[in-house]
Amino acid sequence: MDLRQLRYFKVLATLQHFGRASAALHIAQPALSRQIRLLEEELGVRLLERHVRGATPTPEGLVLLDRASFLLRYADQVKVDIADLAASPRGLVALGLTPALAPLLFIPLAEALREQYPEIRLRLVENFAPALQDALLQGTLDVALLSGPVSSPGVSAVPLVAESLCAIGPWEDASLGDGPVEIEQLQGLPLILTGVPKSGVRLALEALAARQGLELQVTMEVESIEVARRLVARGFGWTVHFAAAIRDELQAQRLQAVPIRGLELHRMIGYAAARPPSRASLAVMETLRRVARELAVEGDWPNSRVLGEIGDGFSAA
Repeated sequence: MDLRQLRYFKVLATLQHFGRASAALHIAQPALSRQIRLLEEELGVRLLERHVRGATPTPEGLVLLDRASFLLRYADQVKVDIADLAASPRGLVALGLTPALAPLLFIPLAEALREQYPEIRLRLVENFAPALQDALLQGTLDVALLSGPVSSPGVSAVPLVAESLCAIGPWEDASLGDGPVEIEQLQGLPLILTGVPKSGVRLALEALAARQGLELQVTMEVESIEVARRLVARGFGWTVHFAAAIRDELQAQRLQAVPIRGLELHRMIGYAAARPPSRASLAVMETLRRVARELAVEGDWPNSRVLGEIGDGFSAA
């Protein structure tokens, strides 16, 4: 079994047609059939069900398709890594950020990378932290900003900042005072919560409420903090999130953010442990850490504090 056979099989299993696959691979159809047959003989299983309309993967073939995709992507990355040794870090890095933090972090990160590593290209993916962790394990992301503690042994993570969760309400609403407040003080407030499906914020809030034996009054559930903050500004209630997600509203005195005691999430920079990061991914992680720490120290990342030592590093490929 070699990479060429795996590449042939991946294209054929995806297109499910020998004629289209041979055209895409620029190989004669008999030669393609022979390579697939040799692969099946070596593995001792049938990988494809042949029929008049083409070929569909068997259950064993689906497993191989998943593994082959990972191996081929890793092999391609090896080529890039070797070429990168004599050059500045370059290539595409898929970066995952939560929707609340992407506006805060992505633009200064992109500016810093453009200045220092102009040959690195970024692809931004926004999702909740649990989904970003899954994407790292699946190989669709190279780097992601996660909420700790990281539960999967398949993900390596380096501490970045600790961030307090806040009760967010209209600027003129004096229900909670100046804070910080206990979670008990949220009882009776109409809450508009994000996280459908569950987000790190939602999970942390519900876990603390359960430990205290509290039942919060959730009047609405929405997927994004953008919708939640608009509802809060119109007087529909309060939400719980990070102050960084409403920086503009805080500065304009449209919304307020009151820290909640005992409700703090650790932000971590994560990558898949099974795939040593490329030089480009390492450059993105180091730059993201520097940008994030500068924002926290200078007060531009509200209610956050730096975690870890300056010397803490990432494992190179």
